[in-house]
Amino acid sequence: MNVGLGYSTLKDPYQAGKEAAREAVSASGDPVIVFLFTTYYDDPQALFRGVKESVKNSRIIGASSEAIIIYDRLVSRGVGVLSISGPEIIAKTYVQEHLEKTAVRMGEKAGRVLLESGLDDGTLIVFFSKRVIDISEFLSGLYNVMGPGFRYIGGGFGKSPESQYFCSYTDDGVSKGPINIAFIGGIDINISLGHGFSIMRDPLIITETSKNRIIEIDGMPASDVYRERLRNSKNRDLFSYMVLHPLGFPGLSGEYLIRDPIRLNTDKSISFATKIHKGSVGYIMKGDIRHLIESSRCIAKDGIRGVSKPGFAIVFDCISRSSLMRERFKLELEAIRESIGTDVPIVGMLTWGEIGGKVSPEFLNKTLVIGIGGKKQEGDGYNGSKRSRITRTLNMELSILHEIASFSFSGSQESFAKEVIEKTKRLLGVRRSALLKKVGNSYRLSGSWGFQDVKDVLDCLREEAPNKMSFPLGDEERFRLLYLEKDTSITDREKRIYTIFTKRVEDIFTMIDNIIERRRTEMALKELTLKDELTRLYNRRGFLTLGEQHLRLSERLRRRSILLYIDVDDLKWINDNLGHSVGDNALIETSSILKRTFRRSDILARIGGDEFVVLGLETADNNEERLKERLEKKLEAWNRRRNHLYHLSLSVGAVSYDPDKPVSLKTLLEEADRQMYLEKRSKKQV
Repeated sequence: MNVGLGYSTLKDPYQAGKEAAREAVSASGDPVIVFLFTTYYDDPQALFRGVKESVKNSRIIGASSEAIIIYDRLVSRGVGVLSISGPEIIAKTYVQEHLEKTAVRMGEKAGRVLLESGLDDGTLIVFFSKRVIDISEFLSGLYNVMGPGFRYIGGGFGKSPESQYFCSYTDDGVSKGPINIAFIGGIDINISLGHGFSIMRDPLIITETSKNRIIEIDGMPASDVYRERLRNSKNRDLFSYMVLHPLGFPGLSGEYLIRDPIRLNTDKSISFATKIHKGSVGYIMKGDIRHLIESSRCIAKDGIRGVSKPGFAIVFDCISRSSLMRERFKLELEAIRESIGTDVPIVGMLTWGEIGGKVSPEFLNKTLVIGIGGKKQEGDGYNGSKRSRITRTLNMELSILHEIASFSFSGSQESFAKEVIEKTKRLLGVRRSALLKKVGNSYRLSGSWGFQDVKDVLDCLREEAPNKMSFPLGDEERFRLLYLEKDTSITDREKRIYTIFTKRVEDIFTMIDNIIERRRTEMALKELTLKDELTRLYNRRGFLTLGEQHLRLSERLRRRSILLYIDVDDLKWINDNLGHSVGDNALIETSSILKRTFRRSDILARIGGDEFVVLGLETADNNEERLKERLEKKLEAWNRRRNHLYHLSLSVGAVSYDPDKPVSLKTLLEEADRQMYLEKRSKKQV
C-alpha cells in the first residue's frame, strides 16, 4: 500500500484541487481510492475537475465541511486529498442522490448494491447529509443487509448558516444527495472512538417523548428540568448551554452514548437528531476540556495499538468539540498526531454527527472517530474497534436496570419490537439481535439488528457458542424468541442483565397478547349484540344503530333512501309441518338471497322471527320497482333451481325517505310494515 497526502489553501477552487491532488498522487502513484475533504468553495465542480485531472480513474469519496483536518492543523479554507494505491486494494463506491420512502429501505438498497462487490471483509466509510436523512434508520437497514464482519466509520456533512456550498464528492463529481459510501477491502483499518464527557449529578428519567422530541423529564417540562439541573438563570441562553451539556445514555459496555439537542421548542420540549424512547435513563454530561484532550490521546493510542505499520489516519471529529474547546482544539489535534505518529498522513473533517463501529455501526454525537489504515497488528492489543473506556460503576448498572424496569408498551407491536431491538443494541451492547414470532410451523422476523431474514437467525440458533444466547418468550400458543449475540463471550454479569431484560420483554408481550385477546373477545361480544346468530345479518339493535347513522348520511348528502320490509310467507306452516330445522333453513336461505340481491353498502337485518329489512340510498337503479323486480327474480331462480321441501315466498313493503321531509326511523319501519301487510293480504285474497 502506498499513500499520499496533499493539501492546498489556494483561493481558486480549480487550482486548489489540482495542487492538493498532484501532491498526493506524486507520493502514492496512481490511486485506487481518493479521499477528498474540502471547506466550502463557491464552485465545488471546478474544485473536483482540478482533483480529477491528477487522480484519473480512481474512485473518489469525500465531503465539504466548515473546516478540515490536515495532520494537526484545523484548516478553515482549503482542500485535503488522501490517495491510496496498491494491487491488493479493492474499492467500490455508492451514492444515493435522492430520498426514498424510508431511510431503512435506503440502507437496505445500499447494502445490496455494496455486497455485489463480492467483498466479505472490509470497511465502509459513510458520508451523510445532516438533518436530511434519519441516519440511525439508514444504518439499521444497511447493517441488516451487510451483517457483521465489516467495519464502519463516517460523518455528517452540512452547511453552516451563512453558506450554501455544502456537498459530497463521488466518482462522477459533486453530489447534493443524502448518502455517499466507499467500501474498501484489502486494507486493515482499525477504528477507535470516544468522547471524554462525564456525568453530572443524578440520572434523569425520560417520561414523555414524541418522535425525536423529549417532552418531559422526571414528569416535568424537559427544558425546565434541564435549566434546573444546569442551574441556568432564565436570563441566560439556555440552548447554548445545553449544547455544551448533552445527554448521555449508559450501556453495559461501561460507555455513554451521547445525544445532542438540536432545538429548544416553544412548548418547552427539546428536539434531538434522532429518536429517544420514553423510559430511557440518561445523564446530563459535562466536558472538561483537559479531560477531552486526554481522551482524544487515549482514542488515538487505542487506534494505533491495532496497527503495526500505520499508513494513514482518517479523522471524523464533531464540530461541537471544536466549538467547545475553541483555541484549545488545536491541543486535541496535536494529541492525536503525537499518539499516531508525526510521520503518518492524517486527514479529516469536522462533522455533524459521527458513525463508528467495527461490526455494528452506531450514530454518535460529540464523538471523535479515527480510522487508522495499515498492517493488522498480530497478537495482543487488536480487536478491531476499541473505545476510550469509562469505568463501569454500580450507578450505571442501576440506571440500566431502572430503564429495563420502566420499559413499557409503546402503542403498536411494530414500534415495540423496534424499541426492543434498539435497547439490545444500546443497553446490552450486542453485535446482533433478532426477535422472532412463531406463526404456524414457521417463524416471522418481528425486528432485527444485523439480520436480513429469518433463515439467517435460525442458522445461528442451530450453533451453540459462548457469545450467543436465546430466550423463549411466552407459551406454545403465543411463542416468541429473542436472540442475542456479542462479538466476545458473554460474561455472567451480562447473562444476568440479559435475563432480566428478556423477562421484562416477555411480561410486556404477555400483556400485549392479553390486550389483543380481550379486544377480540369484546369485538365478538359486540358482534353478538348487533348480529343475528342464525343468519349473520344485523339484528334489530344493530339495524336501529346503523339505520339512524344512515338517515343522517342521507340528510347530509341530500339524497333519498329506500326501506324494504320483508316477511317470509308461511314460515309457521314450514315449522309446524316440516320442523323448526327446516324453518331455520328457510330463514338462512332468505338471508342468502337478500345478500345476493342488494349492495354491500345497504344495511340488511333480521328484526323479528320471519321479518327482514333492507335500507339503502335510492338511485335510478335502486328504486322501489327495480329492487322488488331483482328480488323476485332471485327468488324465482331459487325456487326453480332446486328440489326443495317448500316453496319460498316473500311479502315486501317499501317506503321512501325524503331528507327534505325527515321522519324518524321508527315511523319509516311502521309505514313499511303496513305496506308489507297490505301486499301479504292481497296475496291471500287471490
